[in-house]
Amino acid sequence: MNEKQVKIVVGYLITQSINLESEIKQYYENLLTFINQVDKVYIYLTKEVDISKFITYLTKYPYVEIAKCIDYGDAEIYKALIDKAIEDDADYVTLLKPDMYYENESFLELKKYIMQSDVSRISILTPMPLFGCELHERKAEEYRAVKGCAAYGALLNLHIYKETRGIKTEYYQTTFDYDYCLQTRLLGYDVMLAQNQVLRKQNYRIITKKLGFITLSTFERDLLDIYYETRNRYYLWEEYKNLDKEYVALDKKLAKREQQEIRAKDKNYKEKFMFIDKARADYKKGLLGPINQNE
Repeated sequence: MNEKQVKIVVGYLITQSINLESEIKQYYENLLTFINQVDKVYIYLTKEVDISKFITYLTKYPYVEIAKCIDYGDAEIYKALIDKAIEDDADYVTLLKPDMYYENESFLELKKYIMQSDVSRISILTPMPLFGCELHERKAEEYRAVKGCAAYGALLNLHIYKETRGIKTEYYQTTFDYDYCLQTRLLGYDVMLAQNQVLRKQNYRIITKKLGFITLSTFERDLLDIYYETRNRYYLWEEYKNLDKEYVALDKKLAKREQQEIRAKDKNYKEKFMFIDKARADYKKGLLGPINQNE
């Protein structure tokens, strides 16, 4: 079978110091799940953080480069990474964080799929994103088209990217990736999910709430993620309400279920809903970019 060559660039986003020996070893093991299969890794430091010990593990990889940047949000960093990858004449790009890793040989399998298959109509190839504790059952259908996916861990086809209007940086955080998926699908391309290739996230917290004799549990949601996702969804729904009615209807149902789960399973749900209410109010004011928490 003829395999085409493919050049892959990774953006590695670090937002806090990595000093503990246990963290250093764990994050290095996470890197090993993809670093030997890529051509360039840009480490983005959005804050003044200490990663000096961690970097010593990476000196044998000449294609790892530190790129300090101001934290203008994940959307701006993603766009900067894409621009850099295009300058490098790369074919694909993805964004990762230290607590993420590809299970088993998942990254290699994704790369093989790109090299051995006709992917000219696939704008993004994404693994199955799961928290570390979530079970995964192999599927008979290895690859299937989906309506959208998160940027983290997904391989974005840079040749198709050049046909789009790019990343919506004004979203600042979250939702910019789903906007991009919608763009490419409207152009006739597919977003493809590799159902048997898994990307795991390690840093998460399970919260519980007692309801009589029953204990309910769910994954903790970050307050700012809730705010940005809620606010940006309103803009997304407005933009695509006539362009992709099915997606908007499904996403509205999903948002409603997520809020119901917060109310039912999170004992601190009132704080979460304060951010949801602020997000709705800020959307009505036409606000974008980073949140103003002083209002």
